[in-house]
Amino acid sequence: MKLPILIFTVPILAAMTGCETPPQGPQPTTLISCRLPTIAPLPETKPSQEKGGLEITIVPANYKAVRQEKHVITPTEPNFGEALLGPPQDQRATMTFVEEKFIPQLKSQPNRLQFAVRINNKLSRVFRGQGSVVQINVAGKLMPINRSDYAEFVEGIVPPRNETELKIYGPAVDDIPEKGTIGIFLYDVVTATDTAGNVTEKQNYEWYFAYETQLAQESAELRVTRGWAENSAIQRLKMQNSQGR
Repeated sequence: MKLPILIFTVPILAAMTGCETPPQGPQPTTLISCRLPTIAPLPETKPSQEKGGLEITIVPANYKAVRQEKHVITPTEPNFGEALLGPPQDQRATMTFVEEKFIPQLKSQPNRLQFAVRINNKLSRVFRGQGSVVQINVAGKLMPINRSDYAEFVEGIVPPRNETELKIYGPAVDDIPEKGTIGIFLYDVVTATDTAGNVTEKQNYEWYFAYETQLAQESAELRVTRGWAENSAIQRLKMQNSQGR
């Protein structure tokens, strides 16, 4: 994960110490890949469903491949020339010689199953998602999801005769089988209450989508540099990477 302060990039290594070792010859290339899902509703599923005056539409996200870089710093021993051209000995007490790699990666964006939930409230009362239950089934298995994955829906409030769009999230794209069926279920959606505010009617909604993941591939360059870096900067990078996992 890149730091916003590019302490270890080639120009700054050189500026800090004057001892950065430039790459010799062309940088190695590698083939990077990721899987991108294509999702379409099954024929028996209507994307828009109206029950009790509440119309809900589910639309899957569009996925694209995005390049990223994994930033890896590894302490290593300098060769004779790197040691000779390094900083003065009195400065090396707080520095370490490192090999720095920027490893290219190809990632799906979004990196999770993601669906837009469009709510058209045709009721004469405010719609509240509170109390509803959301379930997602992928390839015949009920997916473990946290409340935060559908919090936008259950915490949603839509005034009478208004529309809004919320999102619900499923598992990571990397964690689902290559093809199968996705089921999305909204249970106990309140569509009517009495004058005292007691629930008098609830509805259940369900959608089924066929999906298949396709492999996206690109050729990319693996950038490698070597040089001296401050120990404090290395620790900051490690902390930043651990928090970004």
